[in-house]
Amino acid sequence: MLEAGEIDALFSPRAPSTFILGSGKVRRLFDNTHAAEREYFERTRIFPIMHLVAIRRDVYERHRWVAQALCKGFAEAQRMAYDDLHQTAALKVMLPWLIQHLADTEKLMGKDFWPYGYAPNLEAIRRLLRYHHEQGLSRRQLTPEEVFAPETLESYKI
Repeated sequence: MLEAGEIDALFSPRAPSTFILGSGKVRRLFDNTHAAEREYFERTRIFPIMHLVAIRRDVYERHRWVAQALCKGFAEAQRMAYDDLHQTAALKVMLPWLIQHLADTEKLMGKDFWPYGYAPNLEAIRRLLRYHHEQGLSRRQLTPEEVFAPETLESYKI
């Protein structure tokens, strides 16, 4: 549809086949996406959220503990993934400058460059909800507190 001009744009995590194998008519919105993303982060301190976790309301209402348990499980999995990236004996992905790229990323964005949860993402969530409302996707301006299970707003270590 992009190649034929039937749609003007596509927002996708992957390049469409027509970008890679097409006639050349399909192109990225930004020629240098890395530079554009980096500039946006440097200016706003926001790197757009890529994923979210949703719990069916009926499951959550029957088992209120599930929200906090999921948060803790995903945080532990993330910690393990961060640790794996720092293992240099056998790199986790086939990128020749992975270690330098990781160091550069951590220098700019900090050690927790994909922060999970409410507090570290508060400004990004506010902005997302504002855009959501401005673009007519929600009837009213939602607050970040409304879209998170109360059990996930704070965590404690004993």
